[in-house]
Amino acid sequence: MPHRKGSPHRTRGQAWFFCWALALGVAATSQAKAQGGDTDAATEDTSRWGIGLAAAVLERPYRDYDKETKAVPILYFENRWLSLNGGRFDFKINQSEALNFRLRARYALDGYDPDESDYLEGMEERDDSAWVGGAVVWKPSFAEISAEYLTDAMDKSGASRARLEVEHRFGMGRFGLTPRLGAEWVDKKYVAYYYGVRLEEATADRLSYEGDATANVEAGVRLDYSPSRKHTFFVDVSAVSFGDEIRNSPLVERSGQARVTAGYLFHF
Repeated sequence: MPHRKGSPHRTRGQAWFFCWALALGVAATSQAKAQGGDTDAATEDTSRWGIGLAAAVLERPYRDYDKETKAVPILYFENRWLSLNGGRFDFKINQSEALNFRLRARYALDGYDPDESDYLEGMEERDDSAWVGGAVVWKPSFAEISAEYLTDAMDKSGASRARLEVEHRFGMGRFGLTPRLGAEWVDKKYVAYYYGVRLEEATADRLSYEGDATANVEAGVRLDYSPSRKHTFFVDVSAVSFGDEIRNSPLVERSGQARVTAGYLFHF
């Protein structure tokens, strides 16, 4: 079945922004930890900036979607109270390095345009949305543990989601290796909106589907190399395994999805 081309503006714009946000977050984290620093340091009043360039290879879970490779710029900012990182904006409520509470806003590109896939013909467009809520970052000696709970601020789906992630960077001279493991819970409204098939959208090959709340599991590893304090090169590889309620959707052809990002960051 040939792949149908969708709206050039939405297809290119969405992919470009998604890659930018992904690369921004990966690179900023890699660079700060490669220096042995802490982007959440409560005792520093200085701001941190970084710019760079990355390439990302992405695959989406929907049927008849092709992998995309994009070259994208990187930009991040961090100071005592604010953090802009990976399509995510945080306001830091307190200044403890060990346990930090935040108000968080995140723009997530979960939506799709049905014109981008033959299989989705006849479906209504699903919109991306901004998510807001709270987050906490705990930094014991053995790992960095973060958790967040967000709701759909634009009321596209009316859904809620929660995420828990654990990671730890192993420093090896100028190299660093950071394995991570995360789990994200999404509620029934999220599954129904982004992976469901409404009665009026159902066909003989695409049965009506609503789904229920489920949890996805992600595993990843990031390798960074810093030949000097201001320069960092990185590669990040991750894979997501979908929960059963997403896997069972007729719109999904994979049990998970993978991504690879590589790039360079200069820190001012």
